[in-house]
Amino acid sequence: MNISSQNKIYTMKRNLILEYCKTPKSFTELRDLTGMSDAGLSKALNDLIKKGYLQKTSDGKYVITDKVMQSYKERIVNRIWFKYQGISDEKIEKIADLLKDEGEFYILASKGKDKTDDLTLLLQYLFLLTYEIEG
Repeated sequence: MNISSQNKIYTMKRNLILEYCKTPKSFTELRDLTGMSDAGLSKALNDLIKKGYLQKTSDGKYVITDKVMQSYKERIVNRIWFKYQGISDEKIEKIADLLKDEGEFYILASKGKDKTDDLTLLLQYLFLLTYEIEG
């Protein structure tokens, strides 16, 4: 695995940690949820605390800070609820248009530092993958 792939996986796991820590989680819970090693999880948690994205509670659990929550936008487009960060409203509208006829679903997507500029490609890949599994 090359350095770029390792960085992408690390970034995705950090984003996953933030998602899990919307409610307080212990180190053990996060290790079990993410599948990370103790050393890798410890490094990620320390990085997130340094950046002000996580805080440790008095009972030793980790929870996201207001800094993270304030950086998200939230809106409903085509009866689909979006909570997003780092993507334009126009792209959210395109995504909502692609998904408007779908039934109930949940997507958590993170691009990290990938150079691909169009998130629509990711969604098309997800649809293709879903079709191949179900079809």
